[in-house]
Amino acid sequence: MKSLLRLFKSLPIQLILSIALAFVLGNSLALGTVQLFYTASNCFIDLLLFILPFMVFSLIYLASSNTEQKSLQLLILIFGGVFLSNFTALFVAYFFSNWTLPLVGISEQFGQFTSAQSSVSPLFRWHLPTLISTDKAMLLAMIVGLVASRLSLKKAIDKAVSRLSHIINLLLNKFFIPLLPLYVFGFCLKLSYEEALPQLFSSYGKVFLLSMLLVAGYIFFLYFCGSGANFRLALKSLRTMLPAGLTGFSTMSSAATMPITIACTEKTTQDADLTRLVIPTTSNIHMLGDDLTIVMCAMTLLTMFGHPTPDLASFALFASAFCVAKLSCVGVPGASVLVVLPVLQSSLNFSPEMITVLTTIYILQDSFGTAANVLGNGAFTLLVQRLGRITNRSAVAK
Repeated sequence: MKSLLRLFKSLPIQLILSIALAFVLGNSLALGTVQLFYTASNCFIDLLLFILPFMVFSLIYLASSNTEQKSLQLLILIFGGVFLSNFTALFVAYFFSNWTLPLVGISEQFGQFTSAQSSVSPLFRWHLPTLISTDKAMLLAMIVGLVASRLSLKKAIDKAVSRLSHIINLLLNKFFIPLLPLYVFGFCLKLSYEEALPQLFSSYGKVFLLSMLLVAGYIFFLYFCGSGANFRLALKSLRTMLPAGLTGFSTMSSAATMPITIACTEKTTQDADLTRLVIPTTSNIHMLGDDLTIVMCAMTLLTMFGHPTPDLASFALFASAFCVAKLSCVGVPGASVLVVLPVLQSSLNFSPEMITVLTTIYILQDSFGTAANVLGNGAFTLLVQRLGRITNRSAVAK
């Protein structure tokens, strides 16, 4: 009985039940009832988008203000590498989705999907003001954090920001994360009422298989490069990292998996010092699984909702903002997608319905994404080691 209760407390299970309930009730509830739940979901997303800049500011400020001068340059190099890796993965997913989605017929379905929209509208919206945009909050946090680390007022500022961070984490853990199933239920109920929900999830099954194919191929390619283009060594490194990947799949948390990730990565690199520097620094910001699957899902939803595919310049702006937003991710299952919601809304013109569907799909496949994130961090460490060896050889040659 206790194991059954624990199962029902699992966020993915709750989301599955929310979607199933919305699917069953969509055609039987009155329009006013559907509007009531839909209004609650809109209020939820309005409040979340309002507090996100403050969450981003507090997390990035605390990270930058606690950086010692002697390690600042090294951390900048690591963060630069993470940014470049995430940025590259986002573009790989962009090109892959543009190539594969038409092959599975996704591009031909948006007309039927969008024709059913707009029959349900919220009873009201909060329309909370945007006091500061997320990207400006990130930049301000970095500047204030680095400046405060050299001021006599640092302790007072740290205390105030830590209190803000504590309040926001409480909101996330006690309010937003527990209420995600209700939030998803409201939007899915709207889609079910408009008879769009079955088509959406039946179509996404093909996209999920494509996403897993992309993730597997891309991560193996990184291990291949990190192993010096040695196929056997790449397979051996992947086998060594498999326990960490399976642990990430079961815990859905890169932070909780970190001890095993470090142990496995030390075996592949044979360098404990490098591993213990790179893995803790990058475990919550270098997320290849998120990069690949979120873009695949986003491109699918843009197509299904009748939005144009972003051009290279527009996607580059989105990718840059996405990579910076990931620097503020927290180790809570499902929460890492929340920080990119404003980016999706501002850069790709995502509607509340699209944001909800993407959030739901992300959490449902979070086990696969976390396993990919963990394996990707092991590959990133190998690449850092390989790059360091090449740099040292070049220095010796000179």
